[in-house]
Amino acid sequence: MQSASAWPLLCPQCGEPARLELRPTGRPAGLRCANGHRYDAAKQGHINLLTGKPSKFIEDTPAMIASREAWLESGAYSPISAALGELAVRLNDDASPLLVDTGSGTGWYTRAVLDALSVAGRDPRAVDLDLSRAGAQRAARDPRVLSFVWDTWRHWPLAEASASVLLDVFAPRNPPEFARVLRPGGLALVVVPLPGHLAQLREDAGLLGIDGDKEERLAAHLEADFEELESVDVNAWMRLEPHAAALVAHMGPAGHHRALADILAELETSGPRDVQLSVRVHAYRRR
Repeated sequence: MQSASAWPLLCPQCGEPARLELRPTGRPAGLRCANGHRYDAAKQGHINLLTGKPSKFIEDTPAMIASREAWLESGAYSPISAALGELAVRLNDDASPLLVDTGSGTGWYTRAVLDALSVAGRDPRAVDLDLSRAGAQRAARDPRVLSFVWDTWRHWPLAEASASVLLDVFAPRNPPEFARVLRPGGLALVVVPLPGHLAQLREDAGLLGIDGDKEERLAAHLEADFEELESVDVNAWMRLEPHAAALVAHMGPAGHHRALADILAELETSGPRDVQLSVRVHAYRRR
């Protein structure tokens, strides 16, 4: 964890600059602003900024986060993280970049990109934002990451033009905050599913369909403040046993309505299946 003064933070209550307080171990102790607003860190290191009025959105449950962690740690989505890391290194030249991962979940993609930047000789750090307390707890395990529980539809607790790289992987997008927090010339990497993504699981596992207008809306929302540099398609076929397929289904929206065991019971009858990974990684430059 870098020094407390190295983090360009804002108080989520009054919007004034906020200071990160550290424990003797160097891990986060809390956040405090000059107006006396204070947010204490949990013992795991993450900081819940959602005091007062709750979010109208539903956080991913600990069970859903556990399924996501198990699935990601299997390496099945490593082609996505590899594409993100390659783009972050090639299209961003900051020596000490600040990465912001919005809708970060367990922080798995954050860590992959930080690792890629470190291998390239950079000195990166990251702020992870996610509504799920269970996800933020896992993201905080990495000492390079400052992990906040936060509603990403709100004004982010970060100073203007403070970030070099932004990640949005299958997460809701807040274009005004993208533009406010990224510095001019900063890089936004946005991952969206293509129509064939996980199509072989949709009916049996209760997955939502892919909106065919998703990419058009993405371009329309970002065109005022961003120019697209390039896009990379990531396609692969995965041979999934029923338990792995159930993890994929349970870690997403279906997990709010169905237990992992129930999804697995339905998928076990059909045995292993071939499932398509099909996503597009968009790279945008802040104008």
